[in-house]
Amino acid sequence: MALVLLRLRLAIARRARGHGNGAQLYFATSWVLGGVGGLLAGMVTAVLVSGGGTGDLLLVVAFCGVFLPWVIGPIVEPTLADGVVDPQRLEQFPLTGWQQVTGLLAGALVAPTATFTFLFASGGVVALEEPPAVRAASLVVALCYTVMCVAVSRSAQALLAGALRSRRGTDLAAFAASLLVLGVYLFAQQARATTAALGGQSATGPLGTVLSWTPPGAAGRAVLAARDGEWLEFTLRLGIVALTAVLALLAWAWVLGRRVNGTTLGQQRARSRRATSPLPLRPAVLRGLPAGPGVAAASQQLRYFFLRSPRAIQTLVIPPVMGVVVAHSSFAGYGLAAQTAAFAAMSVVAGSFNLFGYDGPGFTYLVLGGAPLRRVLTGKALAPLLYLLPLVATFALTESAIRGAPEAILPAILAGFSVVALGLGVGSASSVLNPSDQSRVGLRRGSFLKVFAWFMGFFSVAGIGGGLWWVLSRFTGSLLTGVFLSLVAVVVARAILHWSGRRLEGDPYQVMLKLDPRTA
Repeated sequence: MALVLLRLRLAIARRARGHGNGAQLYFATSWVLGGVGGLLAGMVTAVLVSGGGTGDLLLVVAFCGVFLPWVIGPIVEPTLADGVVDPQRLEQFPLTGWQQVTGLLAGALVAPTATFTFLFASGGVVALEEPPAVRAASLVVALCYTVMCVAVSRSAQALLAGALRSRRGTDLAAFAASLLVLGVYLFAQQARATTAALGGQSATGPLGTVLSWTPPGAAGRAVLAARDGEWLEFTLRLGIVALTAVLALLAWAWVLGRRVNGTTLGQQRARSRRATSPLPLRPAVLRGLPAGPGVAAASQQLRYFFLRSPRAIQTLVIPPVMGVVVAHSSFAGYGLAAQTAAFAAMSVVAGSFNLFGYDGPGFTYLVLGGAPLRRVLTGKALAPLLYLLPLVATFALTESAIRGAPEAILPAILAGFSVVALGLGVGSASSVLNPSDQSRVGLRRGSFLKVFAWFMGFFSVAGIGGGLWWVLSRFTGSLLTGVFLSLVAVVVARAILHWSGRRLEGDPYQVMLKLDPRTA
């Protein structure tokens, strides 16, 4: 059954990838990066195994560092998981939880990320001057470590799937994702100081001892124990890794088994019976506006962000948290206006650069129903203003209170507003030219590089605007410069939004095809 599901996964992935040059290039690039990057990481592992001393501690830290993205990935961004064999679809077939687990695990191991992890962990196999027993032990550790990473990641995703269906679970997941991203980013900012601090420690020190008892650290310590001939300790550390993998697989099978037995469905029905008062179609902040396609689209977009999609609320929370860190770490010396602009730039990209992403296949109904797509695009593009402007104003007020510079509040808010307006315009063009379905898991293959290019283009334009601000403020002052650039940003955003709306109405089928390839 595992081989059958593996073949099914590969067949679905091949069809979902398509035959376009861009999709094929992305597929080949991801495997090349996974393979080449894994080989380079494996060479570093081999050097650390052969070196000894401080290298032992660095090896344990490296094993923990590679394991970390596998754990936080399902929490921070559930759509990163490969969903081409959806467990919910497998409920329709007579499969037990263990049959699903074995098939999905086999499919998850055939991926660039798993290849990178295995090549990294198997560096001890090619370490210099090591006997065959050590090389064989390193290979066993690499296999167990890779299975553990995949199993823990998928079990976390399966366990969170039920929690994210509730409003409380959504809020907790968003809060946890924010804290995790903040911690990882702060660790990256302090990486140099952290590496310097590790220089005087060894694997037997306090830090190495603590890390070696964690599951990923135990894998690294097992390789070192095999190198030193401590086979009893090797067995103990390898047992920790194997036990963690088994527990993760048991949790995964338990969750999938509950789905097969219909437990989750019964809970959903119970919750639906308890829901007595339906939510209004329009949020309270939009009820005073005249009804129309624009207001309806804005209401729909806000519902996606805050009431319907757990992934949407996560992507809205994480970028502002990172924006606060970026504003403090990289722009603190450039003034309050620069800090607010940086915060606004980080905050606007999440909700404005893929406006039809959470519609997904539902965009087809907009086209077939004859909806005025230009007004729909305008409503969706303006909806983020309802939360972005309060965020920018709150950030500027808080930072001005910290700095003790109340005179800089208004120019800072104008700077943030200029960036937000520019982001809404560029985001509308990105939504029309580079849409991707975010309503389902595993259907954004090939879109990352294009999204990254749009982000970098927007940040570059915003940087040019920052340079223009610096030049004009020397002659006209910050307040007049802020007013002038705000007007310029609004004019530019309106022009881009108008062009994007015309293009969308002229050829909506390209957007529809990208959001739902089945319409082809």
